[in-house]
Amino acid sequence: MATPADSRPADGELGMRQMSERIHVTLTGPAETLLIPLVGRAVDATTQSPILGDRFAKGVMEKLDYDFGKLPMPPTHAAAIALRTRFYDRWTTAFLATHPGATVLHLACGLDSRNQRVEWGPSARWIDVDLPEVVALRRQVLPTSLDGRDYRLLSADITDNAWLEEISDDVPVAVVMEGLLSYLEPEDATGLLKRLVERLKEGELQFDCMKSTVRAASAKDQKAAVRQTGSVFKWAVDDLKEVEELHPSLQLLEEMRFFEAPGVEELPLLSRIGYYMMSWVPSLRDSVRFVRFGFSLGTSEYLG
Repeated sequence: MATPADSRPADGELGMRQMSERIHVTLTGPAETLLIPLVGRAVDATTQSPILGDRFAKGVMEKLDYDFGKLPMPPTHAAAIALRTRFYDRWTTAFLATHPGATVLHLACGLDSRNQRVEWGPSARWIDVDLPEVVALRRQVLPTSLDGRDYRLLSADITDNAWLEEISDDVPVAVVMEGLLSYLEPEDATGLLKRLVERLKEGELQFDCMKSTVRAASAKDQKAAVRQTGSVFKWAVDDLKEVEELHPSLQLLEEMRFFEAPGVEELPLLSRIGYYMMSWVPSLRDSVRFVRFGFSLGTSEYLG
C-alpha cells in the first residue's frame, strides 16, 4: 500500500517508525573507523558532481543508530575519501579484466558496497572479510549473497593465521586493503603481507600507506574523525623497498601519490590548491601513496 504523502518522511530524513527500527552501532576503536568512509561516500553521493557516486552508502547510513555528528566530514574530506575508494574500484576492475576467473579478497570490507559497484562475472570469486562484530552489522544492512555470483562474507581477525587457510590459492587473487594497514601494529601489518604472499601464491596486494611524518602529525590532531573513534595510525612506510624486502616474490607494480592521483582535478578548488602546493614539497609529496605489489611464487602468466 502506498504511503500517504502527508506521512512520508522528507527527502533525506527518517520517519519515526524507521528511526525506531534502526540498528544500534556499538563498534569501537579501529572497527568504528569504518563509519568514516561510509559517511564520506554518502556525502560525496549527494554533491552535484560526485566523484564516486556510491548509491548505496546513504541507505546504509539511514539504517544505523549512530551519532554521525561526531565524525566531521567537510566536503573536501568526503571528496578525498571518494577519490581513494574510486581508485581501488578501478584497480579491482582492471585486475578482473585481465584475470576474469580470479578471486577478489577484500580485507576490512566494513560497510563498503564495492562488490556491487565493481563489475565482475560469474567465473570470478569475491570474498569480503572483517571482524566478527563488523560482519554481524554488515549482515543487517547489506546483501549477504549476490544472485549468480560466487560471493562469501567471512568473519575473522586478519591478524590471526587460521582464516587464510579457508582462502583457495587455485587462481590469482587481488587483495584489496583500503584504509586498513595503517591501523595495524607494524609487526601485524608486515606479517599479514608476508602471509598473504605465502598462502595465495600469486596475485596483487593493493593498499595505501602513509609516511611516518604523517602518522606523527595525525596523533596530534585531536579533532580528526579517526581520533573521535579512539583510534590511531600505527604503521607507516617511508621507503617502499621495505615492503619488497618482506618476501622475495614481491614486486612493486605501481605507486601513485595521492596528491597526484588521477581525479585530483575533480576535487574542490581548495583541495586542489593545497594538494598542488604539497606535491612540490619533497617531504610532503609522498605523504600518502596508493601502491600495487605483484607476487608469484613461480613462473606464471598472471603476474604483471
